[in-house]
Amino acid sequence: MRLPALATGALVSVALAVPLAAPAFAAPVTNAPIVASATPHEPCSLDISAMQKALDAITAAGAPGVIAEVRDAHGGVWNGSGKADLERPQKLRTGGLFRAGSVTKTFTATTVLQLVAEKKVSLDAPIKRYLPGLVPNGKNITVRQLLSHRSGLANYTDTLWPGGFRDMYASRFKSWTPQQLVAESAAHAPYFAPGANGHYSNTNFVLLGMLIEKVTGNNADREMTERILKPLGLHHSYFSGDTTRIHGPHARGYMHLDGPDSAYTDFTDTNLSWSSTAGTLVSTTHDLNSFFKALISGKLLPAHLLDQMKATKSLDDGSLYGLGLSRKDDPAYGTAYGHIGAATAFNTYSFTTADKSRQVTFSINTLADNVKMRDAANDALTALLSAGRKA
Repeated sequence: MRLPALATGALVSVALAVPLAAPAFAAPVTNAPIVASATPHEPCSLDISAMQKALDAITAAGAPGVIAEVRDAHGGVWNGSGKADLERPQKLRTGGLFRAGSVTKTFTATTVLQLVAEKKVSLDAPIKRYLPGLVPNGKNITVRQLLSHRSGLANYTDTLWPGGFRDMYASRFKSWTPQQLVAESAAHAPYFAPGANGHYSNTNFVLLGMLIEKVTGNNADREMTERILKPLGLHHSYFSGDTTRIHGPHARGYMHLDGPDSAYTDFTDTNLSWSSTAGTLVSTTHDLNSFFKALISGKLLPAHLLDQMKATKSLDDGSLYGLGLSRKDDPAYGTAYGHIGAATAFNTYSFTTADKSRQVTFSINTLADNVKMRDAANDALTALLSAGRKA
């Protein structure tokens, strides 16, 4: 999620009240990383000291805590740094749940592309065909432009809380409907004509969720659960709707309400229905790594649609974006695909290398709302995708 109108320029997402057993691999962070090997004597090829250094840099930059899983063909390593709770001596659980924020967008996009494969949706059809009368200029905005953030539609999260995070906190238990969110966007001028540029807007993915519901006749969260979560065995992930609690082991989530130099406020329990199908996923590092590996391996989409999903263009902020999928390039690891998610009080980074040789997911239990913390998170992603890789 992106909330560029707020003082800190952060992003966001939600949680569901369904009892959930603790993940089998959940364990407190200790001085030694947790290793799950695919073979008896050959653990993940990651340089463990590099992993710890990268995570420690995030907490040194001011984050309360961070958990991570790195996986390759040899196995997985879970590790963490910092605290799960600033008020009590509670250790982080490396298998704990967190709000995954805009990582949800890749799940929504995958579901839409599955409907394209089933010939129930056309990528280049106007959204007006499916949602008549709902979207201003809907006759000229295509499904593809919504998926790629090239619709020009105003981002409703720019204006939903005029008073910034203070307003968000005051309304943290309020419920929002997708129709209300789209109406908030429609009350403001578009950024540009459809297709003329690219600008990240949560409005696009709220509309895509409404598209899923119109075409399938099912609740979008249920549709994504049946199409993605259940087939992949992502048993610890769910879409939270308008409930407020995270059920299962999790860290407390914190936000600076008055800028990055203010004290942390506990923002764990909150209703994130305002993020709709743009950001309500609750997940674990293990589940997200499994999802992105399956996606990039072609297990969820036909090859021609996966290729289109991965075909990125620059947005106006310089980031590379395809159809609900981000791309990062670096000499240290080549190309990686995934998504960054910012939920209320959590930041998630989840990427897999293009050759599928390594998956990395980490969750910070605050928003990276200052340059030092964002730089540490980006450096950690590079280090974890590249460090100790075997030829």
